[in-house]
Amino acid sequence: MEDTRQTPEETRESHSSGSAYDALSTLITAAGFDAGDLQVALAAIQEAKNAKINTPVEGENKFFLDKMLVYEDVDAFIFRRGDSKSGRYYFRIYDESTHKPLVRSLRTTDKIQALATARLMYMDVKGKINRGERIKSITTDELIKIRTQQLKKLVTDIPHQGIVPETFRVKTYFLSIWSEYIKHIGMEKRTIDRIPPEATREFGIWFLNKEKASVKWKKGRSPEQVNNVIVEVISMYHKVAIRDRYISRDKFPQIDKVKQQKDESYKNEVLTEEQYELLWKFLEYTYTRDKKVNRIELENRKVFKDFIGILYNTGCRPKELLGLRVREISSNHSWDDDTQQKNVVIAIRAANSKTGKGRRVVAPIKKRVDRILAAYQRMGNELKPDDFLFMNPSNEDRNAFCRQNYFQRLKRVLIKSGLQSILDDEGKSINLYSGRHTYACWRLRYGDVPIHLLAKQMGTSVQKLENVYGHIETEHKVDVITKSQGIIQRAGIVLEKPVLLDEEAADDV
Repeated sequence: MEDTRQTPEETRESHSSGSAYDALSTLITAAGFDAGDLQVALAAIQEAKNAKINTPVEGENKFFLDKMLVYEDVDAFIFRRGDSKSGRYYFRIYDESTHKPLVRSLRTTDKIQALATARLMYMDVKGKINRGERIKSITTDELIKIRTQQLKKLVTDIPHQGIVPETFRVKTYFLSIWSEYIKHIGMEKRTIDRIPPEATREFGIWFLNKEKASVKWKKGRSPEQVNNVIVEVISMYHKVAIRDRYISRDKFPQIDKVKQQKDESYKNEVLTEEQYELLWKFLEYTYTRDKKVNRIELENRKVFKDFIGILYNTGCRPKELLGLRVREISSNHSWDDDTQQKNVVIAIRAANSKTGKGRRVVAPIKKRVDRILAAYQRMGNELKPDDFLFMNPSNEDRNAFCRQNYFQRLKRVLIKSGLQSILDDEGKSINLYSGRHTYACWRLRYGDVPIHLLAKQMGTSVQKLENVYGHIETEHKVDVITKSQGIIQRAGIVLEKPVLLDEEAADDV
């Protein structure tokens, strides 16, 4: 029997008149299908031309006009609406699992083109029904909107009982990066089930190399940051797309993580004693005595100076200090007079702690606290017990300074003091959190504070301190570690340097 099937070129040629091919291509794209599906549609047109498509299905009613089965499936057909004057065709399929019909416009009055598009829809929808997916899918931006609403319900001021506002902001920013990437690859209008899983593999590399919006940030993105975004995207697909059956697991996007070395060190954020002295002398003798600034700014600078001092003498997180209220600073009545004149007890409440657990911090910062209270009094903003210790005097709601505000002050101070150029030469990057790292290093190196006690003071775990600062404790205990090594030397074992073997001995080994 002679094969009468046409090649793709012959099929296109047979539909060249009236631009039917181009019209169908536009229809297929508008319906959300790939260009590769066009050949399936063309084959369907050829088959439809050879069939008796004008024969109506039995039982045609006044609403379903010009009805025709898509395949030999009585639950799927195309039709024109009896109550519509446009003459457009529609596709209808019945979902037995939900006991509801799905109706979609085919956007054409040509029955042959309508049948071709409907057959693609049939394969798509029938596959979803068989896989247990939702028939109606969503775009990437719609997916992100659903996930954002989920996260918003979890926002709380109490850590570990949901997510804090700052975490919500970071997560939504991460998801916006994914939206930008989907636009970059030209698939923002496709529903997520129509995006090939392999099309998203290079997201990590794209984000790693993407130019930053602000040119002042010269440092590139770290692999750690890129992988954090990937984790958040994957979580969104698990907790929305998969769980709510918008896609099946075989449609899960493939994203290659960026390789990174595991590094739990403090990343060169610790000042040396000389560098801290340079910073403090600039704050004390230059920054807070500048006659070119007005009186209020000068007082704000004095408050900032003592903020830095408290950071480096308590090990508190910047957020914990900025959220500290005056009434949460007290003394211990069992201390002697001399101790009370130097030290205070800071109560870090659970809602203000990263771990969600409250703790009490002891530090020799009483004079700094007194100077801060006096500075606000001189500004005409005497602090009340429920006020924040670092209240922003220009804020009518008496809220605290935000971290970004103080971070920008710190960057200006580092530049003006000349410390920034020194740090650049050493490859150091200093921020507000560096005070916590420096405190931990100095307490272990010079204070000889037991690590379990330091963990309680800082509101962290012993394991975390050992992972990040353990090498400092090793260096500090050099006398203990090297004790009695001289005795072993007399027995012929030298541990200070390797034993050199001659070639013959090496061969024996």
